[in-house]
Amino acid sequence: MPKFCNSTEGQYFATKAIPGLEFTVSQIGVTICAAFAVITTIISLYLIQAHALHYTRPDEQRHVMRIVLMLPIYAIVTTLSYAFYAHAIYYEVIRDCYEAFALASFFFLMTYLIAPTLHEQKQFFRRWEPKRWPWPITWLVKIGIPLRTPRSGLTWFNIVWIGTFQYCIIRVLTTFTSLATQWYGVYCQSSWSPQFAHVWVTVVLIIMITIALYMLVAFYTSLKDELQPYRPFLKFLSIKLVIFFSFWQAVIVGLLMNFKIIEPNDYISQGDLATGINATLVSVEMTGFAIMHLFSYPWKEYTEEGLAERYKKMGLAVKDLDVVYKGGFGGWKAWVDTFNPWDFIKAVARGFRWLFVGVKKRHVQSIYSPDDDGPGFETHDSDDKEDLLPSHTRSGSMSNTRRGSLER
Repeated sequence: MPKFCNSTEGQYFATKAIPGLEFTVSQIGVTICAAFAVITTIISLYLIQAHALHYTRPDEQRHVMRIVLMLPIYAIVTTLSYAFYAHAIYYEVIRDCYEAFALASFFFLMTYLIAPTLHEQKQFFRRWEPKRWPWPITWLVKIGIPLRTPRSGLTWFNIVWIGTFQYCIIRVLTTFTSLATQWYGVYCQSSWSPQFAHVWVTVVLIIMITIALYMLVAFYTSLKDELQPYRPFLKFLSIKLVIFFSFWQAVIVGLLMNFKIIEPNDYISQGDLATGINATLVSVEMTGFAIMHLFSYPWKEYTEEGLAERYKKMGLAVKDLDVVYKGGFGGWKAWVDTFNPWDFIKAVARGFRWLFVGVKKRHVQSIYSPDDDGPGFETHDSDDKEDLLPSHTRSGSMSNTRRGSLER
């Protein structure tokens, strides 16, 4: 049996008011968090609603809205977790689960910018030559660990797909594990002892989130030329920094407390340290990221003028542009689309199917087939080069050149 977790409610709340202010550190911290949460929510909801009202490219914008929605969720949940930090874990699970889906949404968005349908994405990656994995895999290969770059672009794409979506599953599983062990008193968020579940859940999450972020880095660095018209660096930086700061800040604070580098006193409670520091930092950071998102995911790119500019950058005929607002009255259809999880369910199922079904015969089956619907080997002809060009249009309004290459 594990030893008793010594984080009692008394240790969490027993603090004195700061001399001369008549407020406790907790009260000041919660006020700061709430103020920044309101600012973050206003900015983010403005941007999301602007996309909903100009919902012209659903395949992209549903993921943009999901990504931006992560910021107010983070800000609100961290404020609640600080205000009621004896039960912070029950609030933080909402944030943690949504984090995984926001990460997957960013990957979805990048794939749709490469090609608007899964079929076209497969066609693109079959004829795309994989680039070397970024560091540290290149270093691991040099010391003899067999992590070579796949010879098929589609295999590379599927590996990145699985490496990204596994985090959605792991995040949900670790969330339920945390809740179950907390219920039975063996989680102990304030302890890093191997006798409690907290340290093991954290280790698993560190490994899995590192893999997911690495896959996004690999995808971005390998395809940054194809994605360049969409300013991918700013989009990539905004999602990565949000997850990086929110996760590692909590880990670092926990380690500092575990090694007694920072300790509670008469004015600063254990909750102020364990939850309050990270909550305050996250709330302030989310406001900065909300402003950053205005430039990373601007809604004006999806107006008729913005889409026309996109066509010009890609060398497509503006006369082929078809702009239809699909968000419904007040953007309600866009909101419903955003909260529909069916695409995530299909993506996870597809990843499992590729990972476990037909592994032994994969080298002679669909992975090398031009149409992905039967056995065969990969072939190339002079027309295949056209399919290397990503389709950057939506809603069926493709250029004639691109449409012709798909029909052949």
